[in-house]
Amino acid sequence: MLTEDQKAHARKISIIEGSLATVWGSFTGGFGGNSYLVGFFLWLGATPFIMSIYGALIPLASVLQPFSLIIARTFKSKKKFILLMALLARPVFLTLILAALINSGVRVWIALFIFFFFQIVTSSAGPAWQSWMTELVDQRVRGRYFGLRNLITGLISVPATLIAGYILDALGGGFWAFFTMFAIGSIFGAFDVYALKIQDEDPSPSGNMLNPHVLIEVLKMKGDYRKFLVAYILLTFTGTIAGPYPTVMMIDDFHYSYAILGLITIVSSLAAAFAQPVWGRLGDKYGSFKMLKIVAFLRAFLMLGWSLAIPSLLYMLPFQIIIGIIANAGLGLMSFNTLLNVAPTFGKTEALSVYSSLVNLSSFVGNIISGLFVIIFAEMNFKFLGLTFNDYRIIFFITFLARLAAFYYVYRIKLEKSS
Repeated sequence: MLTEDQKAHARKISIIEGSLATVWGSFTGGFGGNSYLVGFFLWLGATPFIMSIYGALIPLASVLQPFSLIIARTFKSKKKFILLMALLARPVFLTLILAALINSGVRVWIALFIFFFFQIVTSSAGPAWQSWMTELVDQRVRGRYFGLRNLITGLISVPATLIAGYILDALGGGFWAFFTMFAIGSIFGAFDVYALKIQDEDPSPSGNMLNPHVLIEVLKMKGDYRKFLVAYILLTFTGTIAGPYPTVMMIDDFHYSYAILGLITIVSSLAAAFAQPVWGRLGDKYGSFKMLKIVAFLRAFLMLGWSLAIPSLLYMLPFQIIIGIIANAGLGLMSFNTLLNVAPTFGKTEALSVYSSLVNLSSFVGNIISGLFVIIFAEMNFKFLGLTFNDYRIIFFITFLARLAAFYYVYRIKLEKSS
């Protein structure tokens, strides 16, 4: 059993580790992709439909998460398992650039396969990491701690994103630009692995880290966990119908440079960073799930904003601030804290794995549907409110309506542990 001083030390190390991981993610897009990684696949020659596959592979990796964890049953230490997953993903992300050396259209699919492997490895560590953190952070201060942690990592992402965008523009956005960016990210990934190594771990109970029989029992559980699981599956599904097309639209239709994309990302990240402690305190005071309901309502209108978006930065920058506050900060923190509050004590790692797998399955389906919408609406163009509505804008409006329906469902749910 760890002492309070050891737990406090582990929490500090976790903030440092999160900062290093943030730099890795900013340069590589390893945490579920980013604008620069979208640009990389477009540079390789990806079509809009292939981009929907790219978006779908990210959640699909988490859908497969329980299978990879079952294979890893021999690990009785969460820390050792997380370390192995980090070692396989963080320092070696640079290998993704090798696909660009293939002078054939198949290189896009090879790059997608390599990226998919990294996503599987990264997502596999998620439930174990969440379970590890619940042992280190008491529920009464959970909102404040993760609000502070996310604030710091959000601030760290600002210079990292700026530098990555500058490198891509300065080197012409070609092979050497992406090689340099991925190489820098991989170096910080190696530092991140070391930070995980020195973080304290509370000795796990005897037995395997994940039990497939317990997975079945978790699925049978009724109560807050199941209600929240269904609610967030719906929120996720309706949230991902838009696919990766906001970024694709900014690159293809608005013709933003990587520097502009970096600026937009930074504005959103800063807004999210400073909003994190506010959301954390509101969640601690009024209940994370109550605040999540508010976020779900406001988040629906973000897609209406994308549907009516114009290239002018006078529109896009304030819009990104709102996205950062609501979607990036509010949704992530409130859903994460609600999950930790309602996760059962029995089979906690299994419950987190089931949650991640099913939520990401809904995201996978949402992204596939977005790709089908692109095919259906590919030839559609019409004028409305002075804007040319193409397939992207139509998809955004459909997503807006779907999110409103999801909010209505979630609004009616009552939880005992996190109301």
